[in-house]
Amino acid sequence: MTALKAAGLVGMGGYLPAKEVPGNKRKQLVEFLKKETLLHPEYIAEIEIHGHLPGRVETNYDGWESQPWFEKWLENLPAKKKDNPFSGTKERRRAPLDPVSLKESMHPHPMLSSDAETLAAALAIFNSGIAKDEIDLLLCSTLVPDQHVPMNASLVQHKLGLKNAGAYNVDTCCSSFITMLELAMSLIQSGFKKKVLIVGSSLDSIINDKSNYYSPNTGDGAAAAIAAEVDEGYGYIASHSHSRGSRHKAIIFQKRRPDFLQTTIQGPTFEQELVTLYNPEHCKAIAHNSEKDMVAVVDKTLERAGAAVKDIDFLITHQPIVWAAHAWRKAIGVPGSKFYESFKKYGNMAVATVPTNLLEAVEQGLIKEGDKVMLASSGVGENHIALFQKITPQLVENNKL
Repeated sequence: MTALKAAGLVGMGGYLPAKEVPGNKRKQLVEFLKKETLLHPEYIAEIEIHGHLPGRVETNYDGWESQPWFEKWLENLPAKKKDNPFSGTKERRRAPLDPVSLKESMHPHPMLSSDAETLAAALAIFNSGIAKDEIDLLLCSTLVPDQHVPMNASLVQHKLGLKNAGAYNVDTCCSSFITMLELAMSLIQSGFKKKVLIVGSSLDSIINDKSNYYSPNTGDGAAAAIAAEVDEGYGYIASHSHSRGSRHKAIIFQKRRPDFLQTTIQGPTFEQELVTLYNPEHCKAIAHNSEKDMVAVVDKTLERAGAAVKDIDFLITHQPIVWAAHAWRKAIGVPGSKFYESFKKYGNMAVATVPTNLLEAVEQGLIKEGDKVMLASSGVGENHIALFQKITPQLVENNKL
């Protein structure tokens, strides 16, 4: 039997609205985006003229406290939320309005998810220095796809001009990045694929009901990574996943009006798909079992790796709510010095959260070549997955600031 190849991450990129682009990379990135992608020129101009990725930072004041309906929002909060209405959140990122809809529609909509994914994926390609024609598969996970059928994978492949890549969608909700990474690693290890581009997005602006108490906890973002064959001893070590389908209806997309709304009989209903905390009992079950589920999936991954918690050099998790990430860290037994989270800055960005935290930990020098990093995430459905990997020198070199 042929030995498995070593597979690991060699480059990453993140579309985080309003994030500054380093001055030493700006000109080359702009030229790359103009030449190699089908992104709208206005998105690229934001980088070229203002030096940051398109979009803005939204503070609690911007999104809620300055709004004429803020007192109504406070009044409608659950009693236990009134003393701390923002649950620890400070700000989140928001994508810009789509430039085509601004000019051609009476009701403009936010940036398309496929554009956010294209920009994140282009950044990963640009940072890695890999030629686009070497990529032979694109895996995509979209919280809010441009349309339900077909979904975004092949459209992103087209907008990136990946001539030699197949494309398909993968979905386990917020845990999808790790799911895609596990799949990409296995395809590379087996020799079926050589370089796999992974991208996921969460454009919460499209489906956020601001009258809901949970709405300040979520933001916009997209992130991407490239997995490839690497030197022996680096990359993928082990992974494990499990699901709890009995909690499937905890959080769903539901076509409805916002939670509080005044309308007239002649006016629009404002019905659309919105994130809905649909089944309170399922939500309670997720929260009650949260630490146990995360410990179980991490422990099984370590068992498969022949390792122990002490062998984890760094931990990266999802961050669905302010308390979750550190509760998981403590339950797993990893000290705060080996952990990075960004909830107060970005909130919950669903599938984009884990790769964003991994990317920023690498950029800031918190994660170094050879570190053994555990990625762990939950995802509504209810899905849990963990993946253990040894960080490659390429990832550190290609993503240092």
